[in-house]
Amino acid sequence: MFSIVVAMDANRGIGVKGKLPWKLSGDMKFFRELTTCPDHEAVERRYGLGSTSDMESLLPVPSPNRRNAVIMGRHTWESIPSSFKPLPNRLNWVLSRRVDPEPEGTHQVRASFQEAIDELHRDESVSEVFVIGGGQIYAHALASPGCGRIYLTSVEGSFSCDAFFPEIPSGFREAATSDLIEEAGIRYRFRLLLRDIK
Repeated sequence: MFSIVVAMDANRGIGVKGKLPWKLSGDMKFFRELTTCPDHEAVERRYGLGSTSDMESLLPVPSPNRRNAVIMGRHTWESIPSSFKPLPNRLNWVLSRRVDPEPEGTHQVRASFQEAIDELHRDESVSEVFVIGGGQIYAHALASPGCGRIYLTSVEGSFSCDAFFPEIPSGFREAATSDLIEEAGIRYRFRLLLRDIK
């Protein structure tokens, strides 16, 4: 199983000109903690998505023997500022039809989404796998039966966007939602969607 992490507005907008349409430090902190922490349930509780909130003290120190992995498309990789590449304390896998030259700073480059997922699931040193964009990669992830969770930051309002998240299939249900947060005049909340297992 793997998870999707995404922030989108009311029109499912996720980006404009290769950048996020908003600057929300709270969302970036959530993204960092979720994708680096080997215990996602502790992060869920920390942000009010679990049974108990305010559990920051329970966030474990990432294991030196196991790391989470993030999978992204080449455009998403190129949109990350150089000072943050690779995203620290995570395996950075990039999907690209062009595997040569390999994007500098990545850990692995693969042409196929399923190939990357299969390899990461076979790697016993990998704890959790998160798909972090962009739109085409999200579409592959949503179509895969292995996608079990969507960590969705719902941003209120409509922003100027040229990249969009695909429509969420009916097989996902909302399992939890945080309180509404306001930052820099923008309101948003964290939501956890789970795929129904039939």
